[in-house]
Amino acid sequence: MIRLTAAVLAAALAAPLALSAQEAVPIRAEDQARLDGLNAAAGEALRQVLGQGDSQQIADATRALRGAAQAADSDSVAALAGDWSCRMTKLGGNLPAVSYPPFRCRFAAMEGVMTFEKLTGSQRTRGFLRSDGERVVYLGSTFVQGEEPKAYEDFPETVDLSAGETLPDVGVLEITGPGSARILFPRPYRESVLNVLTLTR
Repeated sequence: MIRLTAAVLAAALAAPLALSAQEAVPIRAEDQARLDGLNAAAGEALRQVLGQGDSQQIADATRALRGAAQAADSDSVAALAGDWSCRMTKLGGNLPAVSYPPFRCRFAAMEGVMTFEKLTGSQRTRGFLRSDGERVVYLGSTFVQGEEPKAYEDFPETVDLSAGETLPDVGVLEITGPGSARILFPRPYRESVLNVLTLTR
């Protein structure tokens, strides 16, 4: 269960998506660096896809990243609530690109906080959205089916990557249309350089 203070819940109910660092769950330093390096990670991943990928891998990467990001405000984030079809595409790293079949995902407003969970598949994630300057970020826990995810705020500053698959998971939300969005996960701890979770409904 995601545990946030009353101050965070009150701030999340406010309209302008402008939670301050003092009002919100703090972002781990390593995760902030990953988020800030999103464009560099995307460039590195796409260079590998275009330089080493076959036609299907290039098509998968193009599909995952197609669509301009729209400005996100409290209304557009609130409109995300509900069930979505979500498809993970991993770019760079072990392979130029690999795309998985669609899974089920869900956004849900819980006491003023917009939560997100990937509900099916062996690799899952659960967490919540918050603002980070001009963008909306996702802070959560990646885990495998059968494990219990951690609340993001319970992760230490340094994580033991050999201890299991329950790890901090961070990304940037981009809304690309009334029924489409994606979460970009830069430099995940396993396998790839950039994960793109494409959402449609």
